[in-house]
Amino acid sequence: MTAWLRLVPSWAWWALALAVVAGGQQLRVLSAQAVASGAQRDLSDYRSGVAERDRRAAMFVIQENQRRQAATEKADAEAQQQLAAARGDAERAGSALERLQQRLAAAEQRSRDAGNSITAQLGASAEDTARVRADMLGRLGEAVRLYADIADQRGIAGTACEKAYDGFRGE
Repeated sequence: MTAWLRLVPSWAWWALALAVVAGGQQLRVLSAQAVASGAQRDLSDYRSGVAERDRRAAMFVIQENQRRQAATEKADAEAQQQLAAARGDAERAGSALERLQQRLAAAEQRSRDAGNSITAQLGASAEDTARVRADMLGRLGEAVRLYADIADQRGIAGTACEKAYDGFRGE
């Protein structure tokens, strides 16, 4: 059996061994290239997935910021409308106070102009009392107007803040 092996020269056996090893190495290289191209494809897919996820996240952030800004602007506009309404109410209350003071002054004047002897005698003390009442009514009206204005502003500002916060949270 070894006789036919001796018919082949030894250099041919070395060439055959070299061809087998080279072929095996070529198969390993082809396999590594296939693995590398698969890894590159996976990396490319991963990168495109991450880019898409980042794009969606950026769009969500932009939309959320726009929604929050719109909610804040809406709450601010409503607060401005409420402040304007409160200022109108305060103006009407101030006008009513002025009319009341004018009526009181007119009533005092009619009393003085009546010329009644009893009214003339009582006129001095009544005039002082009426003047004190009118002055106190005027001061009271100014204080009420000031406190009402402050209360309206703070109440509306608080409500606007709550609405802006609720809009910010998405409620």
